[in-house]
Amino acid sequence: MNLPQNLFSADAFVERLREIRKATGRTGADIAVQGRITKQTFSGYLHTGRLPSAAVLANWVFRLGINANWLLTGKGPVMLEPPCGTLDPVVQRVATVVRSMREAGAEEAHILRSVQAMLEGELNKLEPPLAAEAEPDPASEVEVIRDPLTLIE
Repeated sequence: MNLPQNLFSADAFVERLREIRKATGRTGADIAVQGRITKQTFSGYLHTGRLPSAAVLANWVFRLGINANWLLTGKGPVMLEPPCGTLDPVVQRVATVVRSMREAGAEEAHILRSVQAMLEGELNKLEPPLAAEAEPDPASEVEVIRDPLTLIE
């Protein structure tokens, strides 16, 4: 009985690992962090033919949204696509900004500050302006004048 040949190609797998950087806009060091490995280990995958464990692959799938089928076989889209319409519009805007900033090479701290500012802006849209609440009512500052004769003793 002839068994099917092993169709897995280590060289093609290495190319897919390199493509993860382009698809996610992340550095190799950041991809390593997301996989819960060191950047040296990630570099080893790229240069020595060593393969990641199932735990590392699962971390990339869950934390980066990489399509496991694509990563292992090269078939299908690189990234997992969420079901249409399931992402909140705010989440979609944040994801777009993060992706664009990563593609432009922005530092992680700068990206996080930008996301923080975006979220604070969204919160400000929901909360009433504090300045309007803090302004005193002009009518409450009017001093009541009593009969002047009662004030003289």
